[in-house]
Amino acid sequence: MIRSHMVAFGVALCLSSPAAAQTANPFGGLQHDRTSPIEITADALEVRQAESIAVFEGDVIAGQGTLRLTAQRVEVFYDAEDSNSETGAIKRLNATGGVFISNGAETAQGQEAEYDVETGKIAMSGDVVLTQGENVISGETLTIDLNVGQGRVEGRVKSIFTPSSGTDK
Repeated sequence: MIRSHMVAFGVALCLSSPAAAQTANPFGGLQHDRTSPIEITADALEVRQAESIAVFEGDVIAGQGTLRLTAQRVEVFYDAEDSNSETGAIKRLNATGGVFISNGAETAQGQEAEYDVETGKIAMSGDVVLTQGENVISGETLTIDLNVGQGRVEGRVKSIFTPSSGTDK
């Protein structure tokens, strides 16, 4: 259980605020319960205590409630000197290799994701695709500022928004 709760906490923060454009936000429903139990599975775990890094490798699955993150590798960088936590506070989380994050109907996928806890910013790269139901936004990179709930997709952005089928005109 080494620092696994910190990994899921970082992942949870990745999805706890809007992740699309400033004005129209089809992905505003990304939320979950951070008090739920957390489970991380992987083929291997390596702890580099001298470097303050925990590395999960091989079909990594981190889950908390309905939130799931999968990747081939997840590195957790922590502050071993943090006096407010007996296990060390997480500073940064890096996920690589087919990164997929889901919370119910909302998903984000790409090749790499980095979450900087200290600045509250997330960067995802490598053919990023965000979906919510039938709505899709894709681009090369996604950045999210959790402090202001603002996101930006760059790199020949393509959006598909499906209008509601309501009878209002």
